Amino acid sequence: MKINKQHKQNLLQGGVYLAIKQILITALSLVSVLVVARILGPKDYGIVSVVLGLYYFFSWLGKFGLPTYLIRQPDLQENTFQQILAFFNTTGLATCLLCWLAAPAFGWWTGHSEVTAIIRWLPIPLWLEAVASVSISRQERDLGFAQIGVIETISQISNYIVTVPLVFMQWSYWAPIAGLVTQAAVLAIAARRLHPIPFQWRWNWSAVRPALRYGLAFASADWIASLRVLTVPLIVTRFAGLEAAGIISIAIRLVEQVSTLRLVLRRMSISIMSKLVDDAYSIKKAISYGMAYQAIIVGFTCAIFACAAGWIVPLVFGSEWLLSSKIFPLIAFAMMVKSTFDLHNSALNAIGKNLEVAWRNFVYIVLLWLGCILLIPSFGLWGYGIAEILALPSYWLVHRALTTLYGSIDYSQALWFTAAAVPALVAGNYLPIALSFGVLVGSYSTLLFIPSTRKVILEIWSVIRSRGAKAEA
Repeated sequence: MKINKQHKQNLLQGGVYLAIKQILITALSLVSVLVVARILGPKDYGIVSVVLGLYYFFSWLGKFGLPTYLIRQPDLQENTFQQILAFFNTTGLATCLLCWLAAPAFGWWTGHSEVTAIIRWLPIPLWLEAVASVSISRQERDLGFAQIGVIETISQISNYIVTVPLVFMQWSYWAPIAGLVTQAAVLAIAARRLHPIPFQWRWNWSAVRPALRYGLAFASADWIASLRVLTVPLIVTRFAGLEAAGIISIAIRLVEQVSTLRLVLRRMSISIMSKLVDDAYSIKKAISYGMAYQAIIVGFTCAIFACAAGWIVPLVFGSEWLLSSKIFPLIAFAMMVKSTFDLHNSALNAIGKNLEVAWRNFVYIVLLWLGCILLIPSFGLWGYGIAEILALPSYWLVHRALTTLYGSIDYSQALWFTAAAVPALVAGNYLPIALSFGVLVGSYSTLLFIPSTRKVILEIWSVIRSRGAKAEA
């Protein structure tokens, strides 16, 4: 489809709305996590993390990649959206039955009966979100990203408006679940008002089959990757208990929030890579520079937080959460390495090499889970952090797949930026905050003496200065 001037305007406006949404939601999410975690404590928050991990996994799994089909398929009849909506209604009933039957097994596995009762409520938000995804896909197909950003922001805010007061009202771990149901309901209502799709229950296999074929092929790699969210509910909880699950979940959440800017570059790379797949030199250059930018964005922000984590975490969350700051550096380092390979995955997806990405995801999950099973019983929470590091060699598979197609890639800049963050990550656990920041300044200052990294730093500074000059003008 050729993008005309109006489409370009919609994309630009939508991009601004989505960026604002990302910043706003990140800030609200941090406030919500702070309040909920501090009041609930590690054990009750561990119950929440178990249930939310299951929710996010089944949310990705239960859509079967069908929203992607609705967005990307060139020619669609209007009744296709009705057929997919009807299909989601059927799968929603099936999910209700599955959750009801499987809930006792999860309660037995975690050793806490509270998990059983909560899981039986998950089908409600799962079904509502699937219903909403049909209308959202229709709007996204028309490049209505601005409207999507608005309704997603409103639904997220409704979650926090419900969750935080209920936590103060002693609803315990039920408060975040009530917030989740509210968010899904608001999203479904707003999405259907934005773009109504006639509601029906009957669907035809002939209409749904091509959508499933496309969606399953596209989503298979993401399904395997999404198994990572089950690590805490299934592995950590089983071998270390709910309190450890809560502490590790907070550490993971902090890393994800601190490194949220990586999502901007990763999202942009999906469109960029599709335009460069036929130019080996350009794609290698884009990946090399992209890795460097990801390494400095994620590494620098994580290093800053690590230097102050030993002071910030007990202050805002409470002293019982101090272990989250201790394992933060290991999880942050793993995130730094993962982010440098985001563009590898985007490039392979752009040229249809989904199987290579899926295979890498599978090896990563196997290494992560095996590491957790072997290390957590002996090393406790540290075992999870070590397992994250031991799973990183799986990224060699996407490196090999990409270099086979395009030749060698320059990792030197990304390596230097990653190495510069390591001293600060380590210092945060062993030195006072002032000395930790001294280590941070010293390690990053050395990058100015390396021509390749100095070039990247000066480019970033140039962009910042130009933006500042435009703002003043």
